[in-house]
Amino acid sequence: MAQALKQAYDNGHFLCICTGRAYSEVPEEMKKFDGMISAAGACVMWKEKILQVEYFSEEEKEYVAGLLEEAGATYIMEGFEKLYMKKDIRERFFKEMESFDEEEKLLLSFFRKTTPGNSVKEMEKVHKCSYFYAEKDGIWFRERLKERGMSATAFSQAETRGNSGEITKAAFTKGTAVYYLSSYLGVSAENTIAIGDSENDLEMLKAAGVGIAMGNASDFVKEAADDVTESVDEDGVYHAFVKYGLISKED
Repeated sequence: MAQALKQAYDNGHFLCICTGRAYSEVPEEMKKFDGMISAAGACVMWKEKILQVEYFSEEEKEYVAGLLEEAGATYIMEGFEKLYMKKDIRERFFKEMESFDEEEKLLLSFFRKTTPGNSVKEMEKVHKCSYFYAEKDGIWFRERLKERGMSATAFSQAETRGNSGEITKAAFTKGTAVYYLSSYLGVSAENTIAIGDSENDLEMLKAAGVGIAMGNASDFVKEAADDVTESVDEDGVYHAFVKYGLISKED
């Protein structure tokens, strides 16, 4: 995939990483692209310049935290500069992690990057919230968040679907971010291509001129897309770029 991205960039195409992760948890190598849409659309950047950014209000942070604690969930408040966990939840979670197998510990290692806090008031510039192991499903969360102008979507990883996901402001999606950035660059959204595999990619796939689902995406994501490429393990991005003329096929 890295080679395909480099070749497309060298061919003069604009490349933008569009991720559900907050800027504070985006790997450094992903920040080298000209464009960065992070926090599932809450933050839009170009050439390291913030063009648009949206944060939870104090009331929204308090409401979301209360909802998640009612649901017995482990959660992370994701900010532009830091990742936060309430101190008591963080300590309890790390104690439970001692019984996890090595693969699980590796998958959840990013929890160790979180900053402990005594209350959500200490958590600054929060874009979104990720939750895990909730005792309630996504429908329960969406019903309660809708009246607050917020939404809950599932993660793309199959093992976390059902009782884990992310909470964002409903008005800011990857799709609205694509429209905003394409307008800023003077490029029609019809001339954009988006590739994704998760529920929070749906609006982005609809906004782009061509929305492509990865082969490992959920069935409902594939159904919403204009096309389906191979999976991540099968170099799906490379094959999509070749098909739509962004790069030439390797010999």
